[in-house]
Amino acid sequence: MTILQVKFFLAICEFGGFSAAADEMYISQSSLSKQIKSLETELGLPLFLRSNNKVSLTPGGEMFLTYARIFVNTYSDMVAHLSGLSKDIVTENIYFGTLPLLQDYHIAKQLAVFQENMHNIQINITEASQQELLHLLLAKKINLSILRLNYLNTDQFDFAPIHEDRFTLVCSKKHAETLGKGPLSLRKLHDYPFVILGCESDIYQLCMDQFAKADFSPNITNMTSRHLHLLNMVDEGIGITILPKIMMNRRIFPNLICIPFYEAMCTTIGIVRLKNVTIPHQADMLYQYFMEHGLSPVSKEPN
Repeated sequence: MTILQVKFFLAICEFGGFSAAADEMYISQSSLSKQIKSLETELGLPLFLRSNNKVSLTPGGEMFLTYARIFVNTYSDMVAHLSGLSKDIVTENIYFGTLPLLQDYHIAKQLAVFQENMHNIQINITEASQQELLHLLLAKKINLSILRLNYLNTDQFDFAPIHEDRFTLVCSKKHAETLGKGPLSLRKLHDYPFVILGCESDIYQLCMDQFAKADFSPNITNMTSRHLHLLNMVDEGIGITILPKIMMNRRIFPNLICIPFYEAMCTTIGIVRLKNVTIPHQADMLYQYFMEHGLSPVSKEPN
């Protein structure tokens, strides 16, 4: 049982139904129902009677209501008293990690929209590689992070998929003249120089796995840790690369070409938190927010 689940229960009681409560708590009605169902499963009894779009409390729900109010009031008193130990206004900090996707996915804008509906929240953003963010989560230096899920250890982390990316070949117009419009197979790229992201990126491992699956040994001439550096090298004609299509920034590199693959090359991005660890209430709300809204990539024109 979490304080958030209890607050969801009280919101339904206060606003007279799941729909109104979901609007007030910035969560979808389906997710709210799942939270209440989880609470009812833990308690071993139903809390609400649902009929003809009307919601009323069961006898067990009436009893739980009394304890829920005490529980939330006690929690609020605890927070208030602890806050009173400081002379300054207490601001709840959320420590948020993300892969270098802030621009491509409008993540900063999504954080701002979430923050507008909250009070006294400071979101501290760490942009880093997959492995660095995983270490920060394990060390409890950040509360949650946007990561690629392909190789995530599900024994250590809870997560929710929020976006799927499809890989594409990215090349200069000069290389595109010989490669054609596609789709194409990896084997066709045997004689081309590759520039790729470094081994600290999960994209590197995804590419290596795809190369191995295709029994293909790429001619890798350059590696870099940042995809904008990578795109700059491709733009200069140094080589070709493989990236999720959304990361091909057409505004900065209007002359680059994307060519699709025959092979189904995809990667899933998710919001991730450490398993069985309590995080601040507002961080939990931010986790729920990304579960509901996902990522909002910048629209790209088709090639």
